[in-house]
Amino acid sequence: MNISSVYPNSPSGNSAPQQGAGVDSKIQSLEQKLQKLETEKQKAAQRKDEEQKEKLEKQIKEIEKQIQQLRKQENEKAQKTESSDIQKAQESSSKAIDAGKYIDVYV
Repeated sequence: MNISSVYPNSPSGNSAPQQGAGVDSKIQSLEQKLQKLETEKQKAAQRKDEEQKEKLEKQIKEIEKQIQQLRKQENEKAQKTESSDIQKAQESSSKAIDAGKYIDVYV
């Protein structure tokens, strides 16, 4: 039994959700919806319901577009984070190099 089940109003250990996890769950949800629509489209094609099939195709294209946009945003954030981490590492290493460069002289 964990603490959150004993105290349901208390926040869990990780109260701040990660942004990447939210994007991943959105993508996963959209992909599931996409699979469902694909199945419905196949059934509409078997029934020869062209109007329904076209409607579903439009929805599928829209969801594919949303997934593509989310993945693009995720990749851009990852690149920004990576370049920021590299920059911080370079700054800290340059500070470490300068650390022994100067000598204090007491008069």
